Amino acid sequence: MDNKWRAIWNRRKPGTGKLSGNWEDIFLELKRLNGYDVMGEGISLDAFLDEYAQTKELLRLTNDSSVFEVGCGTGANLYLMQRDGMTVGGTDYAEGLIETARTVISSPVELYAGEADAISVDQKYDAIFASGVFPYFPNDDYAVHVLNLMREKSRGPIGVMGLHDIEKRADYLAFRRANIPNYDELYKDLDRHFYERSFFEDFAAAHNLRIVFPEMLLEGYWNTPFIFNCFMYRKSS
Repeated sequence: MDNKWRAIWNRRKPGTGKLSGNWEDIFLELKRLNGYDVMGEGISLDAFLDEYAQTKELLRLTNDSSVFEVGCGTGANLYLMQRDGMTVGGTDYAEGLIETARTVISSPVELYAGEADAISVDQKYDAIFASGVFPYFPNDDYAVHVLNLMREKSRGPIGVMGLHDIEKRADYLAFRRANIPNYDELYKDLDRHFYERSFFEDFAAAHNLRIVFPEMLLEGYWNTPFIFNCFMYRKSS
């Protein structure tokens, strides 16, 4: 994927002492490093925890489940999942973010830096998900390849969250230009990939998966009006 985005993410480092203390503060710092501080007035802990509870339900996770995250960043989601007793694994293409994740995820099955289209499928999990990662993919072909790897790596549900809606592309760009001075200059060559829901419907149909597009509101998140989420399930489950 784009090396300019990779360089940006690798520059994000935790503040001194920010990854010690109570779990709530650690979790919020991990989320900040994952980019939730770039616009708006911030998101409350309660809002994040509500989203987390819904994610667990949609992925059908219990405290003894295993789960893998593609594009895990600093491991904020995996941090909560491990606290709940789950077996976790993850990958992200930014080595700097993975270094941070390794400081808070104490016993992952696997936690490594690498491209999303090269994840190993040798280790299987009860569920797999990606949050806010697919918009950084270069094109639909790349996304299909990643989805196939996710399908192979999971014994159960597949979750893809934070997908930029192609029908909201004009509104997204208008919002960004209105709130970020010199937006087009600052984000030159830093594209986001937008998706149609039919892209995921076609993938699900091709692999005999049931698909849903649940509304997942994250109160206080500026990006919510422009994104959608999808979860896919094997029809035998």
